Amino acid sequence: MLAGVNDVNKALIDWHSMFMGVALLASARSKDGLTRNGACIASADHRILGVGYNGLPRGCSDQDPVYWSDQDDDPFLSRHSYVVHAEMNAILNCVTLPLTGSRIYTTQFPCPRCTQSIIQVGITEVVWLRRKPHQQRSQEAALKMLGDAGVRILSLAEADLRADAWVQALDGYLQGAAPRF
Repeated sequence: MLAGVNDVNKALIDWHSMFMGVALLASARSKDGLTRNGACIASADHRILGVGYNGLPRGCSDQDPVYWSDQDDDPFLSRHSYVVHAEMNAILNCVTLPLTGSRIYTTQFPCPRCTQSIIQVGITEVVWLRRKPHQQRSQEAALKMLGDAGVRILSLAEADLRADAWVQALDGYLQGAAPRF
């Protein structure tokens, strides 16, 4: 074997970095100024099956202020009534079904509604980047369903510390210094 060939023919990032990086890049398309989330679904053989970000359903105008209202005590004036979560968009945007044996990378720990869909389409592993501390009970509900359904869930740091460091740097770039194209 030639000296140095392995170093030359080595990927710069691993699979976890790539797929969470895709989820982060997708999150940059979100117009939700409070929480930009993304998701990427990958097959067991490392093919991207679907990508999504949190946003409005097709045909709903991003310019309509009702959709972005933040009055959670009134479902009509709560953006939570309108925004499709990144995980759900990734599932709906899939190029193939079923998703049996696939993995979803999500920038935020999935809510119970997204967890239901994740389980239902056959995704067997969830890798998440960050959690919202004030959503502890909803995360516990999601964890219960995932555990009962046999879906593995882990943080990106648990999956791969190097990937977590790389993705955190990319996230910082997107949150701060990224120019708008």
